[in-house]
Amino acid sequence: MNSIEKSDKEKLQENASPTIPPLRGNETFHFFVSYSSLDSSWAHKFIRELETCYSGLKICYHERDFLPGKNIIENMVDCIQQSQKMLLILSQDFVQSRWCLLEANLSVFRYCMERKPVIPIMLKPCQVPLHLNHLTYLDVNDISFYEKVIKAICTPNHLMKHSTLVPYQLSSIYNGKTLMVLPCINKDNLPSWKMGNFSTSNIPDPLRMVIDDPEVYRRAINILNEVSSSRCCLRYLGCRITLCIILSLLSLFLTTFISILFYLEYLARPELLSVFVVTYLPLLFLSLSLVALVVNVMCWARRSRKEKFQELNLKVGEANLILAKYSVLIGCETINKLSFVYVSLKECEKVFLDTFPDENPSAEEMFQSAIIRYSSSYAYRVANKYFPYSEEVEEEGHMSDCICFCQYVSIQMKNNRWLGDGMGLA
Repeated sequence: MNSIEKSDKEKLQENASPTIPPLRGNETFHFFVSYSSLDSSWAHKFIRELETCYSGLKICYHERDFLPGKNIIENMVDCIQQSQKMLLILSQDFVQSRWCLLEANLSVFRYCMERKPVIPIMLKPCQVPLHLNHLTYLDVNDISFYEKVIKAICTPNHLMKHSTLVPYQLSSIYNGKTLMVLPCINKDNLPSWKMGNFSTSNIPDPLRMVIDDPEVYRRAINILNEVSSSRCCLRYLGCRITLCIILSLLSLFLTTFISILFYLEYLARPELLSVFVVTYLPLLFLSLSLVALVVNVMCWARRSRKEKFQELNLKVGEANLILAKYSVLIGCETINKLSFVYVSLKECEKVFLDTFPDENPSAEEMFQSAIIRYSSSYAYRVANKYFPYSEEVEEEGHMSDCICFCQYVSIQMKNNRWLGDGMGLA
């Protein structure tokens, strides 16, 4: 049976020309493969295809090559050290399981991983871990996928110096990257008006690499949890609808009653028309004003959510005062969802200190105020790569792919969005 699509084996055989690099010194394997148990079926097929077409290729993976009697960490360290390269099969489950194991024991793995080229393979769409953000991954849906895999495997290590794991301290690489999106607890069961709480029990795995103190994370999140839900009975849709119906009926009744009363009085004594107008017109306006009250009640939910969102934004800013020391900012997407981004503010803070050296309040106080007022909206825009007024920026900032924080603050001030005394929220 002829097939238009070539099999994986045929694709590999077409690329049989590259030479497998020889193993040197204490090297036992050409690469170590790490993958999630949920992706093991695809991984095993992938490994079989490679080993069938390249008999000299030595591949290490945990089901076959881990030694019994050793724990997982020891086995992984040994296998990485004995391999020329690392190959990571990325999926959401891998990020939440295998990669978490690597991150949680990064002090153990870092020494060997920073010296081994890492080849990420995107099996299923997922959030790429921060330590791998600087690497170009291979997509399994790419028609040249196998060709690229073999080329990467056969490339000598000294030509892949920039393909190793890079410590997170290199902010030039990680600046502006999204670390994670954090929904509140029980977000699916919350009504639209209710503020959710965010868990403080543990530091989420994607943040462990940059925030090593659980108390710091707990303090920051507790600030957000201080924002309480509205206690007004109008938060319930049923109450708003009932009140609107009552007010509408009352308005209709009063308008009708006053109109009839005015008409009867006019028929009885038409010469007193001006007196009747002065007497009944205010009452008519009063009854009609109930319609405006109905509209106001119906818009209460939207107005209340906006006020709570603004309150939460300021609380997020206070939390960012704590997290900014770790180059982490929180952006408020909705009242029940947060985005964490990696952003170093050191250069922006220096701009504040140089620009306002002798101001009162001090430059440091102004910078802290800017963080409280603007860091939430800034982090949200960084996470979504959305800066509609970036054309207003004339000079190069401290971020490579978007405007930096001090530029963002400058734009807000030029547009009179500085949240000083007596000014509303931007």
